[in-house]
Amino acid sequence: MSRAPAHRAPPLPASSRRSALRCLGATLACAAVMGAVGCGAKLQAERAQDYPLEERTRYAWVTEEPVLIQIGEPQPNVRTAANEKNLRAAIDRELGSRGFSLVAKDEAELLVAFSVGTAMRYRIEGGGPGTSVGGIQPGAQQTKGTLNIYLFDRATAQEVWHGWTSKWLSKAEDPVAVADGAVATVMTMYPNGK
Repeated sequence: MSRAPAHRAPPLPASSRRSALRCLGATLACAAVMGAVGCGAKLQAERAQDYPLEERTRYAWVTEEPVLIQIGEPQPNVRTAANEKNLRAAIDRELGSRGFSLVAKDEAELLVAFSVGTAMRYRIEGGGPGTSVGGIQPGAQQTKGTLNIYLFDRATAQEVWHGWTSKWLSKAEDPVAVADGAVATVMTMYPNGK
């Protein structure tokens, strides 16, 4: 049996080949960046480069009302008054260990705030070699928590530092230990971090 000759496209002019290579290069660079973002570290921070963070040592909370954890989508296991208290205490301890003093708002150089984000997923369970799709079902729901800590210059109300970390949470974990660990992790990114 004989095969028909394969069809070949005519060669591209040199300028079109260069354009195609540039497009391919841009596509690969974009894919690399997206991969790095998707697989990157779970700990990040940003700062205002021209702001003298290292010289600031007096802070106050942006609000004394226990409402910071309530911002965002409802999540009854995460957004609780007890967790807000745990996070505020952990942030106060971490800042204190770095030489910061909690002062009245009108004496503060920095205002501190935080937010908590959540994402949900279901693990797929069942299955295995030779198992039909009918044997696969959603497993337990899991929650990913993201803690953001913000520092604002009190005089200008501009954000001057923001650090965050994410972690998959377990109901079996001690909430105080989770808060302490998350805050300590985020604060390692602070300019005078330990």
